[in-house]
Amino acid sequence: MTIPENNNFHFRKGTLADAELLADLGWRTFEETFAAFNRPEDMAAFKPTMYTPELQTEELCDSDTEFVIAEVQEQAVAYVKLNTAEAPEAITGRNPLQISRLYLLQKWTGRGLGDKLMQLCLEKARRNGHDVVWLTVWEHNERAKRFYRKYGFKEAGELTFILGSDVQRDLYMQREV
Repeated sequence: MTIPENNNFHFRKGTLADAELLADLGWRTFEETFAAFNRPEDMAAFKPTMYTPELQTEELCDSDTEFVIAEVQEQAVAYVKLNTAEAPEAITGRNPLQISRLYLLQKWTGRGLGDKLMQLCLEKARRNGHDVVWLTVWEHNERAKRFYRKYGFKEAGELTFILGSDVQRDLYMQREV
C-alpha cells in the first residue's frame, strides 16, 4: 500500500468480524516494536497468550472493552483498545478509562496517527464522564513514554510484565481528564 500524503485516516469500531484482523495487526505491531529487544523464544512464547483470533473474540465480546480501528485506503494500520474494568490500586479516580493498547504499524509512526488516536481516547473519556485515563508502558519504551508525557500522563506505579520467560517492569501512567 502506498502511503497517501494527506493521511486520510478513517476510524471505526471493532466488531466480532475483526478478531483475526486484530490478532494479526496486534502481533505485527508488537513484534515490530519489541522483537529487537527480546529473545525470539520469549516473543514466540508470548504470542499465543495475547494475539490469537480466539483471544481477540473474547475481548471483543467483553462489555468493558471497545476497539477502535484506524484504516487508510480500507487497510487497517492501527488500533486502540479501551477498557472500563476495575483499575489497579495504583490508579486514582472514581471512573477510570484504560488505554489497554495503542498500536500503530511502524510506517505510520510520526504521521499524526498516534496523536489522532490519543485525542479520540481523551475525547471519549470526557464524553463518558471518566475522570482518569491510565495505561501501562514498558519501562524501556522511551518513545512511548515521551508520547504519553506529551499528553500529560505521569507515572503512578509499576507492575510486573512477563514476556515468555523474561520478567520485565512496566509502568502505570495516568492523567486526569
